[in-house]
This record gives sequence, structure tokens and C-alpha cells, in this order.
Amino acid sequence: MNVHHDRIARVQQLMKTKGIDYLVLAPTPNMFYLTGMKTVADERLQAAIVPKEGALTMVLPEMYKETAAGQCENWRLLTWSDHQDPVELVKSAIAITGGRAAIDEKMWAGHFLRVMSVFSDFKFFQAADVLRELRMVKDEQELAFLKQSGQLADMVMEEVLQEIREGVKEKELALFVEKRVKTLGAEDISFKPIIASGPNGSLPHHNTGERRLQKGDFVTMDFGAVLQGYCSDITRTIHIGKATNEEKEVYRVVQQANEAGFNAAGAGVACQEVDRATRRVIASAGYGHCFLHRTGHGIGLDYHEEPYIVEGNDICLRRGMVFSVEPGIYLTGKMGVRIEDIIALTGDGPVRFNNFTRELIEI
Repeated sequence: MNVHHDRIARVQQLMKTKGIDYLVLAPTPNMFYLTGMKTVADERLQAAIVPKEGALTMVLPEMYKETAAGQCENWRLLTWSDHQDPVELVKSAIAITGGRAAIDEKMWAGHFLRVMSVFSDFKFFQAADVLRELRMVKDEQELAFLKQSGQLADMVMEEVLQEIREGVKEKELALFVEKRVKTLGAEDISFKPIIASGPNGSLPHHNTGERRLQKGDFVTMDFGAVLQGYCSDITRTIHIGKATNEEKEVYRVVQQANEAGFNAAGAGVACQEVDRATRRVIASAGYGHCFLHRTGHGIGLDYHEEPYIVEGNDICLRRGMVFSVEPGIYLTGKMGVRIEDIIALTGDGPVRFNNFTRELIEI
């Protein structure tokens, strides 16, 4: 039994348990997870339709026929040409009326509005209600891919340090990161790299821009790679020149918070407890109001997915879960420091998939 056949079987079992008759997926990581088929979302309707019993049906534009033919061992393939209406193919895959359908959250609204006509008597639910439980817990193959992706990100972080100097623009470093990620074998970047220097560092999701690095800057670098479909995500903050005592103290607190989050993680521990562990460190140092986001997020085929490491999330961590620990301190208009690692829960406890140094680097 191959991995996709097994995943489809487990999804169908969950569908029966949750009373879901059909699962309708768009060309998103959800579709890739169940079929291994990767396409590009565009104006052409694409859908994977999973019944609670029987074969999965894939509705794809004819341009994907050759690619899909080699992968459809576990599902039925229906293709359409540009002069045809794909909704008719979707309709042919639905055998009941008045049921319950779980729809991919990332399906384009325009496509969903068309598909709704097929499910006119159905009640709609989120696909995550079915897939969440499976995708949160990674199997050994997924863990291996995530580890390799993390190692690649470490390699790029090592290289980008050699490019940091006064006068270099943020966007020039971002372009270097993207090029090296792909040159080293990744399929893509996980997300647009964040390079935030000096006062821009106080913006956790700064839009990398034209600012030139200056002596005395903290420089936060946040990026990742996609390898075998699986994402990595790393953040490090370095200093150009000698850091002041205040800057060293801020960095020390964030580093200590990162370590506290790592040490708090374990099987049976609620996600919010890891968040609380990092916040206690930062709050006790007087910077609680400067920690502007959750401690972390799950990672896999999406660079942000469940489980989320945030107050109020009482989901307990389990072996096979992979997530970030990324505390930060952001001083408005002045500077920011964030240190992010990807953590996997294994039989030996928490393991980091990012191992680039967390010590303060002064260039």
C-alpha cells in the first residue's frame, strides 16, 4: 500500500466518523497530500473529489492529462478541454443529494461559486475539519523531508552572512537568499524572504525594501526552502559592528526565550504552554508588551499550518508534530530581534531542525 493510498483510506475513515459525504479539494497542499499531484491554481477549475467510500475522482484541465496519467493509480482521472464545462465532470462524480461536503479553504471563491451548483442541497464544512488531524502528525518520510529542508536553510544562512556589509540593500540580500535556496536544490522558497534592518526590525513582517544596511544595525533574516514539497523556516538576527549593552540584553532575553520554548515542548504538553514558557521569559525582563505575535506555527506542506503555538490552543503536542518556536522583541522605530527554530517531536523528545548558531553574531 503506497503512502497516498493509505492517506486516502485514513481520510475516508475520518469522513465516516465525522459524517462527511464528500471532500472537495483545490490545487493546494491538501490535494498534493492525498494524491502526489502538483498543479498551478488558475482560472481553470481543478478539483479532487473524495467520497466517503470508493475511488477519489480528479477533475483536471486536459493540459495535465499526461502528468496525471502516471500518478492516478489510486484515483479516477477526468479531464476537460477549454471549450468544455468542468462543472459537468464534477457533477458526474457526485452520487447523492442533500449530503455534507467539506470544501478546501483555499479554493478560489470563483471556483467554489461554480461548484456550489452541484452541491445545491448540501451543507458545507471546512476541509480542515477532516484533514487537520492527519496533516498535523508527520510520518517518517515527511520528517525526513522537513529535516533536509531545515538543513538547506541552515546552509543558506551560513552563506548570507558573507554578504552582509554596510551599504548592501535589504532586497539585495533577499535576492541572494532566493537564488542560493534554489541553487542548492530546493524547488522554491517557502515565502518571500524577510530582511529587516535597523528600525525596520521592529516590524515582524517587514516588507523587504531599499534600505541600505548601516553600522550599528540589527539585521533580522527570516526565510525558508521547499524541498520535496516540504517547507523550512528559520530566523536569525545578527549585528553589524559591536552591539550596545541594551542590544546585547534584548538579544539575550530572546535567546533565553527560544531555549525556554524548546525545553517546554513535549508529548502531552498543550501548545499554549510552550507559548507561555517563552512569554514568561520576555515578560519577566520587562519586554512583554514588545512580543507582538504567537510563539509559533506548525509547518509541513504549508509554511504556516496547525498546530499553532499560541495562548488558548489546548491541543496537546504529539510525536510527529513539527512547529516553530520564534519569540521576538520589537522596539518601535528602533530595532527588533527574533530567533526562530523548527522543532520536531520525536521518540527522543524535541529535536531542532535548524542548528545554525543562536549566539549573537557581530559582523
